[in-house]
Amino acid sequence: MIGSRKKVLQVYDELKVQGVRKEQLDRVYAPIGLDIGSDTPAEIAVSVMAEILQVLRKSKGGHLKILS
Repeated sequence: MIGSRKKVLQVYDELKVQGVRKEQLDRVYAPIGLDIGSDTPAEIAVSVMAEILQVLRKSKGGHLKILS
């Protein structure tokens, strides 16, 4: 779900009132996207796609930089 943390919490509260179980809400990635400092719509789209790939590939993510 795209939205601010405040909006996500409001939606979660409403869903709980409607009977949605915690186990179901735990499967929702919200707000969606990795924290890469996105500002523009294109950057937000990249962060969303990156998180989708991270979940599908069961990856931890992180930098690829080799530290010596």
